[in-house]
Amino acid sequence: MRLDHQKELTPVLYGDSAVKIIPTVIKPEKYCFTMHWHDRIELLLINSGSITINCGGTVREFGSGEVAIFPPCMPHSGIAGSLGANYDAVMFDISKFFNTTGISERFLSPLHSQRISFVNSTKDGDIIASLSEIIRLSEKEDAIADIMTVGEIYRLIGLLFKNCLSEEGVAIAESGRFKEILDFINESFCEDISTSSLSRRFGYDETYFCRRFKKVTGLTPMVYIRILRLEKAKKLIKKGGVSISDVAAACAFSDAGYFTRCFKKHFGVTPQEYGAKYKR
Repeated sequence: MRLDHQKELTPVLYGDSAVKIIPTVIKPEKYCFTMHWHDRIELLLINSGSITINCGGTVREFGSGEVAIFPPCMPHSGIAGSLGANYDAVMFDISKFFNTTGISERFLSPLHSQRISFVNSTKDGDIIASLSEIIRLSEKEDAIADIMTVGEIYRLIGLLFKNCLSEEGVAIAESGRFKEILDFINESFCEDISTSSLSRRFGYDETYFCRRFKKVTGLTPMVYIRILRLEKAKKLIKKGGVSISDVAAACAFSDAGYFTRCFKKHFGVTPQEYGAKYKR
């Protein structure tokens, strides 16, 4: 899935072990993270409280002792529950762990390119123990801890394949045509496109196209397109010097009021509030 205008903009700076740990505490009913995606794989080990997570269009609550799994390029957002949320985010770029072995080609490459995927949650004790060890090692600032972290990442990946492999996967590789469709949308999302025009262009029945698109991306075609438009609007507002109505028009929203409602629903603030907050 290539949601270029929804991609996380701030790069993650990894240490020598190519792993990043971010301990996080969020107040009740506040955003842990707005909708975004990234090339890396990320796991959240929830220590206390809860998070309501939207992952690929599926929304559910994750509680203490549970692990949320975000594979590469999967859009996700999260809001802390009524008691807040305390969690550790463990993240790493799978491509940094590639090597020339057949095992790497068999397991890591298809995971990185989304030909296979994991379920979105687990309470598996071995996986939690592995994450806890990675977090523990991250607190030691020495080369031995770094090389042990690398070894533990390979063990974690093995445990994910053993216990969390999704039967459905992320299905992009099942049809090269859908990558072509996603590439076209990513280039043309501010033009006048619809599910009917897309299905006609690529030779699909519209009902089948919508069903297949949601299976591949976790989103309906028009929600996918609206997210891309909102992410572009967010960038334009950050740049400044453009009115909200002009931003709406530039991002294919014919009505500024509708644009404002969509923006607030997606980001939690109005375009005006976001612009003012960003300037501050």
